[in-house]
Amino acid sequence: MHDLPRSVPITGRSLENENNVTLHLGIQMDFTPGQFVMVWIPGVDEKPFSIAGQDALGLMITVKRRGCFSSAISDIPEGSLVGVRGPYGRGFRLVEPGCLIAGGCGFACLAPIADRFPGMPILYGENEAKDLVYRQRFPHTRFYTADGSEGKKGFPTDDLEAFLREDPCEMVYGCGPEPMLVKMIRICQSLGVSCQVSIERYMKCGQGVCGQCACGSVLACVDGTVFDGEELLQNPDFGRRKLNAAGAWEYLAS
Repeated sequence: MHDLPRSVPITGRSLENENNVTLHLGIQMDFTPGQFVMVWIPGVDEKPFSIAGQDALGLMITVKRRGCFSSAISDIPEGSLVGVRGPYGRGFRLVEPGCLIAGGCGFACLAPIADRFPGMPILYGENEAKDLVYRQRFPHTRFYTADGSEGKKGFPTDDLEAFLREDPCEMVYGCGPEPMLVKMIRICQSLGVSCQVSIERYMKCGQGVCGQCACGSVLACVDGTVFDGEELLQNPDFGRRKLNAAGAWEYLAS
């Protein structure tokens, strides 16, 4: 782990769709799938990103254009320098056979598992077809869209119980919107299947100092971001509320 930013170049960029881009950071590091790095643009801000993989060009992150920082890094040209520190957090315990349940930007967190286990099933959902990522990288993915514009209309959890009954596995890995994750954990619990979940919370420091990423009595940045499903179901905040950028509670739609 490195607590001071290292200056690294952007060595590659791949446009996933009009709102998502995968960037290669010119650095190699040992990491566990599920860990994250803090990326700093001087004069703009610093934000956490799940490690989405690593290849000859360097470490990968996938960015969704949402605000000032994400827009700035989405448009950053190759050769530009950014600060990188990490890796941080508790990653996944890797068990086979497994299944990946991804929603939205959560796919980036699970992508390194898919890289390590190429045949592992992936059930991945987005709101619309235009938001889908990693089409070429993981061509065997089962797509779900909320509006039915591609793949099956609905959510990855809609088919999870039937899938697990037909193709039993030892572990389900999940990352995405918390209402989806709550449903995923409950399905796994009902079938006696273990699951691990990476949760997203607003992070400022990545080192457990600011407390912004609190979820009940735990901090996502140092105690997670990966937790056992059973553990999360006992957490009073999971699936219910989270702190926003201003430090106020936001309540999640069920």
